[in-house]
Amino acid sequence: MGLTKSYSIVGFIVTLILSFVIASNIESYRHPESVNFLRDSLLESLEYQKEKSNNPALVGTFDQFISDLEYNLIERRYKKLSLTRIIGCIVALFGSVFLRQMRKIGLHLFFGGSLFTLMGSFYFTGFSLSGWVLNFSFLVFTLISGLYFLKKRDYLN
Repeated sequence: MGLTKSYSIVGFIVTLILSFVIASNIESYRHPESVNFLRDSLLESLEYQKEKSNNPALVGTFDQFISDLEYNLIERRYKKLSLTRIIGCIVALFGSVFLRQMRKIGLHLFFGGSLFTLMGSFYFTGFSLSGWVLNFSFLVFTLISGLYFLKKRDYLN
């Protein structure tokens, strides 16, 4: 028996998500000044939460997260982060296309591109709280889709 219909559906969804990530990061690379609005909004929200918090132990955590965001969410770093994600996601996109054609090389390209994206993202944002916040969704996406494709790798040529 071959692969199920769910394989083609999952492959299509992975291809669609990677295409969306590439397109959004191209826009982020072209206009890195958009990170200023994101940073200002996050900092304003964190300052408000810090004031509303009644727990003195959390004040240090808020301060560290605020300083981490001020250091990491700047235009120069955000542009490099976007470029890293574009390159890695293009490789992963080629991998997903080959996976849809049931070729084993697609699995290697998918994991290589995804790992490049994650390692580059953590390199530019660090392993601090802001790095994990910015990379969490792509990490979960890579784990879920990667585990699915690893489970189905016996059917690939």
